[in-house]
Amino acid sequence: MPRVNLSISQELYDQIKKAADDNFLSVNNMIVNELEKAFSVGNVYDYSYAMKSLIKESEDMKAEFTLSDLPTFKNVDRIIIEYGIKESAASVRARLGKIYNEAIRNGLIKGIDRAIVNKDGEMEAKFLSRAAVYVKKIDDAR
Repeated sequence: MPRVNLSISQELYDQIKKAADDNFLSVNNMIVNELEKAFSVGNVYDYSYAMKSLIKESEDMKAEFTLSDLPTFKNVDRIIIEYGIKESAASVRARLGKIYNEAIRNGLIKGIDRAIVNKDGEMEAKFLSRAAVYVKKIDDAR
């Protein structure tokens, strides 16, 4: 896949960063998403819309979950077929997973965290069949 080196002013970067944070995307994913929307011949997968849906669905979860438990993630293949998107379901899911995990790591998604497990006295991120496990944070206000 070709790579592009982009130099922009700090002011433009700050504007893109704010828009990216508002859409729960990294700056890189925001730029790629917007370029795909502007220049792709066919329909493209809208990662910012998908992230907003994933976050809403995450907030409704009662226990630990993986992204595969969320309808938006689970139904990627159906959306791709329905809208004639030229990207494979596997690559969309991989990209969504990376975007979601990065948003969690950067604190952009409030109330959701990676689940952890104690392994031989060490706290480690929890996985279920190689899938990251997430958990709704306990509300301290109760």
